[in-house]
Amino acid sequence: MWMKQTIGEQRHLMTGLFEPALLNLSKVCVVVWSDLDSLDKVLSTHFASIPHCHLVYAVDKFGKQISSNISTNDIDNSYRNQDLSRRPYCVSLYPKRHFTLSSVYISHTSGRPCISAVQPVMDGQQFLGFVVADFDIRHLPLSLDSKTSYYGQFHHDNAAHKQKRPHRVTNCFDKYQDDIQGILNKLISEHGVFHVMIHYNSAQVLLWQMDNPYEYRIYEIEQLLDPDMYLVYPRCSYPEKAKVSTPTVQQVLKRFRTLRLADDSIYLRSGSLNIMNAMISLTFSCEGTEYWPTEEFLSQDICDWFETRPVKGNEPPHFINVSHPANISNFQLQSCYF
Repeated sequence: MWMKQTIGEQRHLMTGLFEPALLNLSKVCVVVWSDLDSLDKVLSTHFASIPHCHLVYAVDKFGKQISSNISTNDIDNSYRNQDLSRRPYCVSLYPKRHFTLSSVYISHTSGRPCISAVQPVMDGQQFLGFVVADFDIRHLPLSLDSKTSYYGQFHHDNAAHKQKRPHRVTNCFDKYQDDIQGILNKLISEHGVFHVMIHYNSAQVLLWQMDNPYEYRIYEIEQLLDPDMYLVYPRCSYPEKAKVSTPTVQQVLKRFRTLRLADDSIYLRSGSLNIMNAMISLTFSCEGTEYWPTEEFLSQDICDWFETRPVKGNEPPHFINVSHPANISNFQLQSCYF
């Protein structure tokens, strides 16, 4: 599949870009590994040698951060001794002893999608820990390298797809993503909302309630953030027939947020969740709407969503024009995924 090939090429490019600088830094760190103040100075001195880096730090072999957080203009020692053993890049490393790139995840410090490059620190045959460099994926030089394969192969017979897509413009909805995510999670989990559709570009949300399933209500950002919003939807028990658990609702909404903010060119325009049939719809900045069962949606690697991909096996992606009445009725009759 060409999408996997493109991602592989990007990761190969990043490895060639970051590994030499981190390997050199790890060798210097060996000498001062037990002296934390000197370790901070070494990391700070060599910070500029790591291209596009926004944060660097050292982690011992047990997953505990031993250095400060080193950034362009700051050395923050409040992060020393924090347990990073459950972070995505740590969990997947053991017992690996070579340079590794993590998958995309949300940074705890910036709240933005990032990727980490991890270089083991070795004193001869003795493994001491890791030097970790974090990169904000918005600032990585990946778009120029992936442009040709993406635009050339996705719907190559459609001239519109050969034109450069407009970049995502941050609106008021994006600025309040965390607040809205919490509100929607509460409305679904405790106030009888069973179906939510989020239109990011127009900053509107459509809600369907269990007590009135045949009508939906449209809300603007100001209405959602109004504390009186909960008066419109009285508290009620979570429906027993729901096929999606309340923790899963929160995971889906978080994944929506990531898909919206992770890339300025390929981004989520709208997303919906129905807890009664466990189906999700996604519309990206490229044309078409995709439908996924909730479990499969959450099982996908986050990187896979920034390129078009087959839904099953080697089948082409299945997009549906949901504006056509026949397609709407056909979809409602089907319980399987496309």
